[in-house]
Amino acid sequence: MRIDNYSLSFNCPGCPSWGTAIVNQDTQNVHLIKEDVASNIVIGMMHKCVTINTNDLSLPIGKGSKIYYGNKGFEGATSEPMMVSVFDKVFINKIRVDAPFVMAIVRDKANDHKGRLQLKYTPKLQYGQVSNQTFFEKAVQALDITPDTPWVVYDIDIEGQEVLHFKALIGEDVKDLDAQLRNLPQIKYTPTSSGIEHSLIKPAEEQTFFVSEEYSYISAIKTKPFLILGGFSGTGKSQKVKELAFATCPCDGVLNVSETSPGNYLLVSVKPNWHDATDITGFRSSVNRNYYVTDFMRFLVKAKQYEEQHVPFFVCLDEMNLAPVEEYFADFLSVIESRKRCADGRIVTDAIVPASVFNDTDYADDFNIFLKLGLEPANPDWKADEISALSAEEQAQAFVRQDIVDELKRDGLTIPSNVVIIGTVNMDDTTNSFSRKVIDRAMTFETIVGKFGKDYFSGDVSLNYFKNPRKGDLFLSDEVRASQMIEEGRFILTDEEQTKIVDFINNINEDLEGSPFKISYRILNETILLYRSKKKIEEIMKADDGFEDGVVFNTDLNTIFDDILMQKILPRIEGDYEKCSRCLTKLSQRAEDNCWKKSLGKIEFMIKRFGNDKSGFTTFWN
Repeated sequence: MRIDNYSLSFNCPGCPSWGTAIVNQDTQNVHLIKEDVASNIVIGMMHKCVTINTNDLSLPIGKGSKIYYGNKGFEGATSEPMMVSVFDKVFINKIRVDAPFVMAIVRDKANDHKGRLQLKYTPKLQYGQVSNQTFFEKAVQALDITPDTPWVVYDIDIEGQEVLHFKALIGEDVKDLDAQLRNLPQIKYTPTSSGIEHSLIKPAEEQTFFVSEEYSYISAIKTKPFLILGGFSGTGKSQKVKELAFATCPCDGVLNVSETSPGNYLLVSVKPNWHDATDITGFRSSVNRNYYVTDFMRFLVKAKQYEEQHVPFFVCLDEMNLAPVEEYFADFLSVIESRKRCADGRIVTDAIVPASVFNDTDYADDFNIFLKLGLEPANPDWKADEISALSAEEQAQAFVRQDIVDELKRDGLTIPSNVVIIGTVNMDDTTNSFSRKVIDRAMTFETIVGKFGKDYFSGDVSLNYFKNPRKGDLFLSDEVRASQMIEEGRFILTDEEQTKIVDFINNINEDLEGSPFKISYRILNETILLYRSKKKIEEIMKADDGFEDGVVFNTDLNTIFDDILMQKILPRIEGDYEKCSRCLTKLSQRAEDNCWKKSLGKIEFMIKRFGNDKSGFTTFWN
């Protein structure tokens, strides 16, 4: 929740007016909860709700923060309590405060605001023995500041429906507060441009449960957010992408409005006639003087609005090899390699749609590219021609997420760090094969249907929302270059580990000598990143009560080498006996010597494809 308006009182450090209207209402010094995130606050409060006993509750209601106690007080009050919640896990700027916090929803009874719902979280709010005044005293200690140090909360969020997060400006940062708050990102997204109301889909279960195979996908995604899932038709490749999206989708009242597809999921069905990037990145129409905006572009912009919250957004590029990937997806293949980790930890890329598209002043008056991208205007009634008629100064404040508009004009449309691209492929005579350029840039998996058992009847796949979605940090890639990561001390390799990794790459290249399949620095880099990703995932899961029963998750280097051989090296190898047999034979022996069981089985399968007369053609894919 973004707090837009504020009134700072230095007599109550950390305390603006501490009252927020749950519906939009233009009122001076009143915090406004945006409509699209109000439900997230309410759902979290319901999860931590306590029984309303007015004898145990005291809170300020009405002008002057007059305090009413018990039933007698509420009878004459200008508001009545609707719900009270007590949070025992509270953080300010990710610092834990060792005290509970009380929040309440009240309904106004006065004529001027009759029926209005407000969120109350004043320092004087108290339920039983839990007092927010105690919380603020503890907060000063936790933040290591003096009682007279000014600080102001500008954002409230509820994580996992039970952890309360405050973001605050403290001390010197409070100076020029107006300017700083204007530059803070606002969290708002309009689910539809049609104005149609959607009923929210309630979560069906507490949390999803992953199996070992899914943790392999997650490890690869955290290494590099571009996967290829191959296999024959009907193995559940596309469904797997949607499962991961459901597992991570927050029920915030915006993303949980569809029974069939969570808001952090986009299905892009590739067509055989795609031979350029226009169906992905759009095109400029000189006839209509507008720009053809694609669903893919809109999805990237929507993902940017959740990037700071670390919500993964999944693009399923379905049947991605029905058309030549190098043609329609060329821009992405280049941009994915431009990923860079900045000094502040952000992962950024070059533009997939240049900034000139968003700075074009020659569009028709009735066209606004930012409206087409799904960004909400500051005035919800504004149409494109009305925005075009605004002055330059007014246009600089024309959108709720003006920060994204400014970014698009400055940097173009880049790939947000929370976007994961997963392509599904069927390798048969109706599809196009992959070049090594594509394989090099992706983490590759093959989905295989094993033997069916009666466990099929024990439960369906998890295509529903969850009360406690999986943490985005489990999935999201936060490193790009292993050498930078190691140099800056974020991951340490022992001398022995360094030797093993370098020897692995050199030995594989020796086996590939004389073939066109030799590997380079990219695979060395991603070997280290995969090793680090698995270690990080293990660390996250241990902090969250560990992996599910039956999950096998190995982080030793020998397992990493087996994974890299399967995901990055063997998919590169295809051709006839003369081209491939020598290197496959050497790799087979090395896999056997090192107990790389997955790779050994796949190599044996690839060698058998030559046939007894050695006239066959081999490939990684079934």
